[in-house]
Amino acid sequence: MPIESIDLVTPRLRMTPTPFRDQQEYRLQETIVTAHPVNSLPLKPVLRLHTARLAILVIIALVAPTLIAQADPAPKPDPTKASKKSASGKADTPSKPGETKSGKLEKNAYDYNLPGPDGKDIPVSTYRGKFILIVNLARKSSYNDQLPALIKLNDTYKDKGLVVIGIPSNDFGAEEPGTPAEVQKAYTDAKVDFPIMAVSKVSGDDALPIATFLTKSKGAPAGGPIHWNYTKFIIDKKGSVIARLSPDVAPDSPEFLATIDQVLDGTYKPAKKGGDKPGAGDDDDDE
Repeated sequence: MPIESIDLVTPRLRMTPTPFRDQQEYRLQETIVTAHPVNSLPLKPVLRLHTARLAILVIIALVAPTLIAQADPAPKPDPTKASKKSASGKADTPSKPGETKSGKLEKNAYDYNLPGPDGKDIPVSTYRGKFILIVNLARKSSYNDQLPALIKLNDTYKDKGLVVIGIPSNDFGAEEPGTPAEVQKAYTDAKVDFPIMAVSKVSGDDALPIATFLTKSKGAPAGGPIHWNYTKFIIDKKGSVIARLSPDVAPDSPEFLATIDQVLDGTYKPAKKGGDKPGAGDDDDDE
């Protein structure tokens, strides 16, 4: 009777008459099937062979992911290093040295601008390589009698690398009145030879970014927001705020001059927040 066979060279089934004398010869044919030409293999042994291979492939497909996972397990999160969420609900991520938690480099004074009297910004980096003394001025303030001392300080120390910068502000007691042109003329008439910026806000939500930096940056001296006129900040050559002196500390006082000398010769030790460095406390109002 005909036996079904498969042609492995051309994918089609065909009927091939293969006479067998008895069942024993059929078994022999199955046993030595590999010795026959490829295109004359009996169908049933070949199907069994392919079924076995298919079963092996299925087993491998099912078992392989488990074996791979066991060989290289995914790292489990460390609960001790779990990120904390800030009040805004955003997760804080660890930062590298010199970076903020957002991953950005910590800013210094050179990343900010000053409001030029002509309405154009003046980058603080214009004064890179110098020590900078920033003072918020007000002509009607009782502390305005310090202005001549600031002029003298700038003239005395400019060759040693110090520059004084005045930022007029009308924030406190409305003591810097007048139009921008009138304010600039007043300081010109007072023979001020150091840079005078445009009248600006140095406190509150609308404060200049540089003013916020002076009071809130990492490592900023104690004292909090600027509270009154003639508050003084010293920035070193790296762009860091290293000293703050209150309105009561006059530019020609022994305390002030000692601070300037120590800053210039590199011996000044910035006070930690909450420390008792002279002149670093809260600013005083005009009396």
